[in-house]
Amino acid sequence: MARDLLKLREGMRDSFRAYCGEAGLLQGMLRKAQEEGMNMIITILSDSAEKRKEICKALGKETGTDDISFYSINYGGKIKTIIEPTLYPQKVQPLIYSIYAADLVVVAVDALNQFVGEMIVALEAAKKDRGILISSVPLPLKGTVLEKYEKFGSFEEAREKILNADVEASGSSELFALVDKAFSVKSVGSVALGLVKEGSMKKHDKFLFFPGKKDVEVKSIQLNDKDVEQCGEGSRFGISYKGADIERGQLLSFRAENKVDNSVLGRFEKSPFFKDDLNRKVHACLNFQFLECRVSETELKCDTPLSYRGHDRIIVLDPSNQKLRVVGAFVAQ
Repeated sequence: MARDLLKLREGMRDSFRAYCGEAGLLQGMLRKAQEEGMNMIITILSDSAEKRKEICKALGKETGTDDISFYSINYGGKIKTIIEPTLYPQKVQPLIYSIYAADLVVVAVDALNQFVGEMIVALEAAKKDRGILISSVPLPLKGTVLEKYEKFGSFEEAREKILNADVEASGSSELFALVDKAFSVKSVGSVALGLVKEGSMKKHDKFLFFPGKKDVEVKSIQLNDKDVEQCGEGSRFGISYKGADIERGQLLSFRAENKVDNSVLGRFEKSPFFKDDLNRKVHACLNFQFLECRVSETELKCDTPLSYRGHDRIIVLDPSNQKLRVVGAFVAQ
């Protein structure tokens, strides 16, 4: 009896070691794929729509346009997705969507004006501290994240730096992806386009879509119109999926740490440049979510549920303001 128990214990120990070895191997494969195959999302910002489009076309080929436009280039074996806020400055939302999506921000300006100031306030609110600044004029950058940006006098000088830019892997094994568009295609079914920000997805994976907490199963994946088995961080994907209709929002793993609530507790960091009264409804913007809310020093109250994670910086907007539309950031606890 004792001998049988000993054999059973040794068998369990060997099985556990094998499991740990396989798990470690999988983690190592994931890290290697993230390190070697990191695609990247680059956002081009300017107060001039013409300048943004000119830079985007000089970097890649247009792949889609709406309130934000997408371009793509395969450079050095890695796909760089380039985006720009097409409807900015008419609308402020595309500016914020583009900032949230970015791994690297490129700011190109020729003069200081209201909208350049608004971009600086938005980048500071989001704490996007990795970027490139293309400008030949002095700008009020002291005390802002743009102080850390690499400076160039022209796009020609900055081009190679932009294309050779790289990004570190998040280290997360759980998917966090932004969906910018979803629609139905005859003979294919439900289709969604988006960007992988953390983790990866592969065929037959199942995820949760927010808002709405809907189940989604991936049927097929495309990168640059080519069928692939999986895609990782920095990728611009197209998927066909099973499940209820979805819209602009986000896809997350079932195990991802995520909260959905109308009330978000935390702290409000109001921009010193925003002077108007806030005893009224404004808007909250997080990733590709945009909804009405009220804000106080310690609470963000939204009209509809907001999907967020701890320490997220939720940009507070006043879209109809004629002076400055970026109010500040609410930091979720």
